[in-house]
Amino acid sequence: MATRLIVNPSAGGGRAAERALSLKSMLEAELGAIEWRETRSAGEVTALAAESARRGDARVLVAGGDGTVHFAAAGLVGTGTALGILPVGTGNDIAHAAGVPDDPRAAVSLLARGHVRELDLASANGRVYACVLGLGMDSEALERINGARFLRRGRLLYALAALETALVYRPERASIAWEGGRFEGEVVFAAITNTKSYAGGMKISPLAEVDDAKLDLCVIPRLGLARTLASFHRVLDGRHVGLPGIVVEQAPSFRIESARPLRVTLDGELTDLTTPLDVNVLPAALRVLGAPVASTSIPIVLSEGPAKPVPSRRTDDRLQAG
Repeated sequence: MATRLIVNPSAGGGRAAERALSLKSMLEAELGAIEWRETRSAGEVTALAAESARRGDARVLVAGGDGTVHFAAAGLVGTGTALGILPVGTGNDIAHAAGVPDDPRAAVSLLARGHVRELDLASANGRVYACVLGLGMDSEALERINGARFLRRGRLLYALAALETALVYRPERASIAWEGGRFEGEVVFAAITNTKSYAGGMKISPLAEVDDAKLDLCVIPRLGLARTLASFHRVLDGRHVGLPGIVVEQAPSFRIESARPLRVTLDGELTDLTTPLDVNVLPAALRVLGAPVASTSIPIVLSEGPAKPVPSRRTDDRLQAG
């Protein structure tokens, strides 16, 4: 059976399809026949990934960035089909977390080795995400990013949008609770992450691991404009951890409440989700072709028939919702 490749042509500033096409001959040489599928909507990415899982594909590839992986993961969560990522998007933080190299040709060589890692996912009111949930100024910043005309998505654009938004954003009061702790106060920005970084390498949670059955919380509360701007500057390389006022916690689940509904983003995508929110880790919920890791790496055999569903490891009944 041919390996399905789901291509998001709008990823990478509209150049993802071109980049993927340049790899087609290498993909065929390394993986055999390729079933090329270009998508027209985010929902189609999820539908094609889910179809691959239903028909028992051992693997399905996606060409794009974190947004593309986000929608593919929603179709593969809890199944035996492994996701391979061609990092041709703008933000490739999920690929990095799986050990996939930035260079697409090196990524193809890695995918061909067939090492499967089990990565955690997260659920926000039943909506699956792989990288980050953002609350506060994140939604407004993302609206600015989506409306940008002269810069492509990337670390520079994210940083400029964050700076511009921080200058005018009015913090909202929120309560975030986890086992053994609670934050209450005005929030400039909060993130509940699975990966160390998001938005093309901004290290919001430098202590995070994608296979530890935990999520990582980072809250930047109202600190005054100068300290807020200094905090965001340090977020670029993870130096904000330990600064006075910054909240950093790890837990398998979080509850977010606020005086009025606050919109959240998932994996760099604007959503219609609003508070209140229950956010849970989904341990080992996604199988990903990535760099081998001794404790979690499983060699996949692609020639012995279709993949069978692999149940996620659950460490707590409360984590099964969603």
